[in-house]
Amino acid sequence: MDTPFFSIIIPTRNRYETLKYAILTVLIQDYKSFELIISDNSDEEYLSRIEVISECLSDVRIKYHRPSTVLSMSDNWEYAVSKSTGEYLIIFGDDDGLVANSLSKIFKIIQKTKAELINWARIEYSWPDRLPSQYSNLTIIPYMGKTGVVNSIDYINRVIHQKADYRYLPMFYNSAVRRETVELLKKLTGRVFNAWSPDIYTGYAFAHLVKKFITVSYPFSINGVSARSNGAAFLNSDELKQAEYLTLLKESNIKWPAALPEINTSYIGIIEPFLQLTKHFPEMGQYISRKEIYKIIIDTVESSSKSDLEHKINTIVESSKNDLVLYNWLIKYVAKVKPVFKPPIIVSLIDKVGLDGFHIYLDASKFGLRNVYDVSFFINNIFGELKDQDYFKPVRLSLVTRIRKAIGMIIRPA
Repeated sequence: MDTPFFSIIIPTRNRYETLKYAILTVLIQDYKSFELIISDNSDEEYLSRIEVISECLSDVRIKYHRPSTVLSMSDNWEYAVSKSTGEYLIIFGDDDGLVANSLSKIFKIIQKTKAELINWARIEYSWPDRLPSQYSNLTIIPYMGKTGVVNSIDYINRVIHQKADYRYLPMFYNSAVRRETVELLKKLTGRVFNAWSPDIYTGYAFAHLVKKFITVSYPFSINGVSARSNGAAFLNSDELKQAEYLTLLKESNIKWPAALPEINTSYIGIIEPFLQLTKHFPEMGQYISRKEIYKIIIDTVESSSKSDLEHKINTIVESSKNDLVLYNWLIKYVAKVKPVFKPPIIVSLIDKVGLDGFHIYLDASKFGLRNVYDVSFFINNIFGELKDQDYFKPVRLSLVTRIRKAIGMIIRPA
């Protein structure tokens, strides 16, 4: 059998109901040279529900694998990649998906540019069961029109200093990566995934290895958030889900960075994989100091209650004791800024729907969209065919053009 051009990889755990639709977004692609790797890391008691996807598994392009023991998220991703054979790899979660006809468009870009790494904007979709319920069905469509070559050092620096969106890093979730680049990362570091946040880790790692990467404004993938997503579990303080996730991680060989407090905040999730990567590429340690990191942690710390805030601040301060200069500075800084608990602002879905100059915010239920499979076709219909362009030349649409483009998308029949 010929080597497939793409390996689409879906690591999964206990979520067959959403996995079914993730699989379907791959099987409906018009480009056929691909394999679909399913790495099923589910608990034994969930296997009784596998009939939900059994019909899909009969497709010869699907290769179903099950590790011999339950793995951490990063270890399951490592296992899944080891089973792939394609020339370019794409990974996404079991509640995510590909936009219809995306593989043919990505293939054309690769053929034209010969790039080892292609990055794209992605759709953000909240499944109907997402919690808190005011965010369910929220669909965020980027249309900022940014295409061109990105300088890796500049973008990594902006992300870790909270001046750019980490979601536009060239991570597996929104990138097609040449196998040779993946193998190089493994050769240099011992494995592909070396962080508790494996997706963001690959964004830093691949960017660092290729130095420059091509990004396109056309969204080829859908980042889904369902009730049982790992990210949603931390956002919603789902203690059972968090405990399971952390227990599996602590059983893996990936250790928490000594330079960081072991707490859950959005910025910790962004900076942890960066610090893990600096162990293998020490030159990256010059991008940001530990003092700068702790300042951002304090400035951006989230909390669910006054007691939670107090616990996090104490943990942050205690974790700095191995650096006396940092510790003394941090005590003074906390006393100066006096972090206070701010209850989360409850925003209804209807308040979020609209335009912001860069994104369209839609209520997916108003368009009859119930899962990533429905969204896959919907996005393909409103974006249409990929226009040929010079992907090495920066392109950014004006605000007026972006607004006109957004209105045209909304009124275009699906």
